Amino acid sequence: MNPTNYFRVLPALALAIVGAITPVFAQDIGSESDRPVTRDSRRLESALNDLNLSDSQKAQLRSLSENHRQATEGLRAQVRSAQQTLANTPRTDPNYESITARARQDLESARSQLRVQQQAFQNNARSLLNPEQLNALEANRAERRQRMMERRDGRMERGGGSEQRQRRFERRPRG
Repeated sequence: MNPTNYFRVLPALALAIVGAITPVFAQDIGSESDRPVTRDSRRLESALNDLNLSDSQKAQLRSLSENHRQATEGLRAQVRSAQQTLANTPRTDPNYESITARARQDLESARSQLRVQQQAFQNNARSLLNPEQLNALEANRAERRQRMMERRDGRMERGGGSEQRQRRFERRPRG
């Protein structure tokens, strides 16, 4: 085959391969709610197992968690919407200042409401635990925080993150 014919055949071959592979990547894998195991459910199950809860406590915590998830779903959507507005509004838009100011206000409002909801959830969850379980919960939390700090310190030692970020973490009190 003549070398110039390769240059005619290769693009056609590449196009055929891409056309054949694309449907595989375009398949819908379902939404998070369709998936049987989510990150939150794994975290909840891990916490339930670590605390030696009774079946009654497990059921109450699962119900509390599901109610909390449903109650905060709209607020999380508001946060995502405001973040997308901030990210996607072009600076050349004549209303850029007003659009982004409103999005920042909406974002802060939704985050504030989420913090209130989270605090209420934590208080309700803690009220279901006995003193030994509360102590175990705090110990697990301290261990996770310590591991997180060690991972962060390891990234900083390897040069991860900006100098400004590194200075900000150096000023943070640990514990």
